Amino acid sequence: MVYFSSVALLFRASDISFQSLQAFIFSLVLGILISSTFLLLKLIWSTYFFRKIVLHSSCSTRDFIGKPFLFPAKLSHARRFPVTERYNYWYDYFMIGIPVGLRGRVGNLLSIDNIPSKERWWQKCWFTIDAGYYLDPGSGERSLEEKLHVFLRSVNENPKDYPYAYLLSVPRFLWWQKSAINYWYLYSPSRELTAMIMEINNSFYEKRNFFSLTAAGSQKEDICEVSQAVTARFQNGPTEPQDLVFRTSLSSCTNYKGSWEKSIFGSPFEKVGGSMPAKFSDMLSEVPPRLQSTLSSVSPEGQIKVTSRLSSWGDAIDPLDSSSWNVMKFVMRWTHVGAVSAPRIVKEALKVRFRGGLKYLQHPEVRKGSIARKETPVERSLELVFREYLSQLVKHCDIPLTLKYTPPKTISFEPITFHSPVSPTSHPRPVLEICPITPRFYTSITHYQTAKQGFLAECMPCITEADDTSSRLCVSDWPLLNDLLDRATPALDDTLGLKSSTPGFRSQWKCAAANHLIPWLRRSSTSETTFLARFVSVHCPADTYWMYRKCVLHHLLSLMLPIESQAVVQLGFIVARMLFVRAVLESAVRTAGVGVWLEYLGVGPVAGSVVYAGWDLLETYLGKYYLNPFGWGEGL
Repeated sequence: MVYFSSVALLFRASDISFQSLQAFIFSLVLGILISSTFLLLKLIWSTYFFRKIVLHSSCSTRDFIGKPFLFPAKLSHARRFPVTERYNYWYDYFMIGIPVGLRGRVGNLLSIDNIPSKERWWQKCWFTIDAGYYLDPGSGERSLEEKLHVFLRSVNENPKDYPYAYLLSVPRFLWWQKSAINYWYLYSPSRELTAMIMEINNSFYEKRNFFSLTAAGSQKEDICEVSQAVTARFQNGPTEPQDLVFRTSLSSCTNYKGSWEKSIFGSPFEKVGGSMPAKFSDMLSEVPPRLQSTLSSVSPEGQIKVTSRLSSWGDAIDPLDSSSWNVMKFVMRWTHVGAVSAPRIVKEALKVRFRGGLKYLQHPEVRKGSIARKETPVERSLELVFREYLSQLVKHCDIPLTLKYTPPKTISFEPITFHSPVSPTSHPRPVLEICPITPRFYTSITHYQTAKQGFLAECMPCITEADDTSSRLCVSDWPLLNDLLDRATPALDDTLGLKSSTPGFRSQWKCAAANHLIPWLRRSSTSETTFLARFVSVHCPADTYWMYRKCVLHHLLSLMLPIESQAVVQLGFIVARMLFVRAVLESAVRTAGVGVWLEYLGVGPVAGSVVYAGWDLLETYLGKYYLNPFGWGEGL
């Protein structure tokens, strides 16, 4: 009798779980249908209604080279060396071109250099060109034109020499944007193509911006000038119509050449080093414009190894002049191309990897001058601790000194400066510059017993087969840093006898657990502490102390994985919390009264835990860690 009762209860619980799972699947399918219907309606609205230019209130430029265009294209890759590993493949590629200086939107089809956080829901567009994605990341509310001027000054160029510019890039669709190369065409006051900027983005979310003056190729037989006036209005501001003029360029050559040093890890089968010669046409000198660009990877010995070619695959679409039907057909055909280009690249890379003829190289640290990947939440939190350490270090310095600290651009677009409390007498303050090159520095610096040991080790090259010169930290004057550490460290250590920061009641048990786990993960005794741990325990608030221990624990757990991935550890935390919620719900289902109430609400252990995991994923993972598993590793 007991046996049959147990079986009945088991089937009843299984039935409840199955019903909950059915309800979850129904909700998921319903959500997909609603989302698809919304996207279809948005597509119709974006392509059929009001495709006029609406200007941002700060847009003051009225004369441009080139109009906004949608470019269908093909991108091909061909390996030429070694001969035994030659291959050739191509795939669809979709890009959008916009004149730099134009800010606003083309109806609800294309947002150009707007501030996404300040757009209302009815102003959101199908495609987006966001200034925060280009050149140096971040920048607050700086426009594309302002960021271009900052970059030109950083390479000792005068922005006035390039009053016209045109950007060619893969746009953002929904939350997705992955552009392998962004092209900036820079024109002289006479509208001649005189320089190029290439932004190369690799699969590890790193970037290198290359500037080069163009070398002229063969001369054109004739130069044709075309201009078009377009009426626009402000979104907020003067109500009278604004006249914009879009012109063709006046380039005198059919093609141009440029060359850049290959100082970024662009492929897991290619070493850093060598050069990247390019040959391209000025697409804005003809109507309709057509893409034509070739980029090669050349070894230091002069051997051409890989050639990539970008070319138009049909006429470019002018969203201001084309019919609504043509725009809609184009958008339906090409929108998905940006999202599926990354899986296609991964597929071809895996084919090369499994053929075994080319060695798969370990990912090196980025070189100085490149832009590292976005920092993880762990690295961002540890950056605050390191910044406070530098502040206290300079505060306890007994000589005149200025320390210029350059954090990642996504944290601060400008360097942060600290001054020692000692005033200079006659000579100006000596300046010490400290620049972490990669976010991994903020986790690796937590391993050292002394600050001098940590700074010295992090400045040394992280030698890999792909690159033997890159490091995690750059210091402008090592003797000056050594002097600062010798003078300020004893003053900081004198405070270690003071009472350490005591975490609040809710965090005491967590800190106690972390204090036992961290030495075990480090394989060290509890008496061995790092210089940053000692600093945080004395000079930082209790909340910062717990945050630091939690971040170090997260980092040490990632080191135990086959690949060092904080994203995988975070997913593990989410799964653990989901299993805990499921166990709680299973206990609640068996509780008199509570189980009936949960059954009435249709909440079972499976559905409830899955819904909780989805919420947890939105809160703690999406937007903070990368979704692409092929980018995991090396701390990410």
